Amino acid sequence: MAANKHTDKGFCPFCGNEFLGDHDNCPFCGQDLRQYKDDLGPIMETIQTRTNIDMKSPKVRITISIILFVLAFAGALVAFDYYETHMQPEPEPVAEGIVVDIKTNGYIDLTGDFANFDLNLLPTYDPDLKLTISLSDKYVGKYNKIIWVVQTDAYNHTNAKNPFYQKVTKDIADSDNIYSVTWDNVSIGRFWITADCYGESGDYDVFIGKGVYYGKYTTTYSWEYDGTVNSFEYTMSSDEVKNCLNVDLSSRLDEQSKTSMTKYVVDSLSVETLNDQLRSLFNKNYRDSQAKYADFVLSFVQNCFPNVFDSFNYRVNDYWAYPTETLLWGCGDDEDRAILYCSIMKREGRDVGLLFLPETTIAAVDVDLTDSPISAYAKGVRGVYSLYIVADTSSDLGLGELRPYYDVSDNGRILYYNGEEIHGHYGLEVV
Repeated sequence: MAANKHTDKGFCPFCGNEFLGDHDNCPFCGQDLRQYKDDLGPIMETIQTRTNIDMKSPKVRITISIILFVLAFAGALVAFDYYETHMQPEPEPVAEGIVVDIKTNGYIDLTGDFANFDLNLLPTYDPDLKLTISLSDKYVGKYNKIIWVVQTDAYNHTNAKNPFYQKVTKDIADSDNIYSVTWDNVSIGRFWITADCYGESGDYDVFIGKGVYYGKYTTTYSWEYDGTVNSFEYTMSSDEVKNCLNVDLSSRLDEQSKTSMTKYVVDSLSVETLNDQLRSLFNKNYRDSQAKYADFVLSFVQNCFPNVFDSFNYRVNDYWAYPTETLLWGCGDDEDRAILYCSIMKREGRDVGLLFLPETTIAAVDVDLTDSPISAYAKGVRGVYSLYIVADTSSDLGLGELRPYYDVSDNGRILYYNGEEIHGHYGLEVV
């Protein structure tokens, strides 16, 4: 005999209410039951038989309802994720960077609106490198005023504006050539080009091009020492430039927290080249001696590398620069210049160290003071085997001299600051 569908009992897996009769929708909450009623009964009977759980109990039914709701919700999330991943239209591809060769001087990597070809860049030599930046031809005639801005992120010791910033406003009333601008004095490193464009009808568009110039870095150093003007041209390879520009700042600071500053005193190709040129110049103009050359190099670092804080150069409060980085940016703080000096003298064959003092770090070098006039007053700090003569790169003092509020005594074994003996973590660390 067939079951009476009007008297058979059912229940809703969503709200847990029991009802009489065969319903496609729950008479209490209105949920569609068609996808559950054919399968739920046998499943519940099986559970009841195997577990001896009263599947008609209201508590059990409510629990099952909650479980089913959670499963249904999870299924909806999976379906939504699949839709988001597979059914949504593909995003517009981001234009990749383009590369512009600069003869034998490296290359420029361009992104932003350069890669979209809304902005163009043309390098020329006249005789030095210049970059002409222009809007695409499709925009010519659309605007009556364009404000061009060129910016760099590096200290530029050849220009009063640091970092370099050039703003040029071009109006159609003054010139037809408003769609391009020329950047002279191009510097190594990152740069940004912005074009704010204004049309007669109130239209406004802005184009931003980004780039990095990886090229040979060439500069001329000139300074006076012992009555003679010394000058030479120095060139750093484009590979070394690229290594400096592509430093991972987070990894670098992590490395810095786990090691000693003396690790940054290194003998690299740039240091070798620099020392060869300094030594050649020194031998040409002065009488050779260890102390004299150490003093000559000290004057070079003091005069050719201005004091610039790490927050300006590297955007962090404390950054220990390798000598190549200091050479590239042409400046540094007391630590950077002390590291550079020690690297040059180490390449020269001298033992060196860094002297940590309150509010500063200075270099120290082991040199023979025999027959040197500075032996009468030179201050040094005692190492394990010898005396290291101080070389304060952050002052205009000569080799062996200390600023008035610092002093040493007992043959370089005791340090003083403002007349008081220095204890703790201050002192000499030999490289």
